[in-house]
Amino acid sequence: MNKYNPEEFANDIKNIMKEYGLPYIDIKIYNESANDNSKDSSKLKSPLKNVSLKIEALVNALLGDMMFAGMEEAGFLINQLENQIGDLLTLSAYLRLKHDKNKITNVIKDKIENVMKQRKAESIPIPKAFSEALKEILKDDNIDG
Repeated sequence: MNKYNPEEFANDIKNIMKEYGLPYIDIKIYNESANDNSKDSSKLKSPLKNVSLKIEALVNALLGDMMFAGMEEAGFLINQLENQIGDLLTLSAYLRLKHDKNKITNVIKDKIENVMKQRKAESIPIPKAFSEALKEILKDDNIDG
């Protein structure tokens, strides 16, 4: 087992878990080869591959520690990993919303405009209250509409 090569380590741990019929995770990366010019998988250039292999190896190693050695600390570490990943997901969602607020507003504006065009095409009048509310929203967001 080579702890310095994440790919070998992840495979070694996974194979041990398979051999004993224990639960394990196997992370697959799709469409990565489109961005990777080298065909040598031993050279881990992709941060996506590095992170996924390390997560896979960590979870499988901790599961093995819990199953083989009855190590309670491994359960604690898995719980901590879950909490930290949850925190990172929340942070990334916040940052995405912060940076894409105008993009999201434009998407919503386009969707509403499309609905309004379709309704006009069908000769269904749009209630004035909705039209005024949309104008007010666009005005508040400093978007010309």
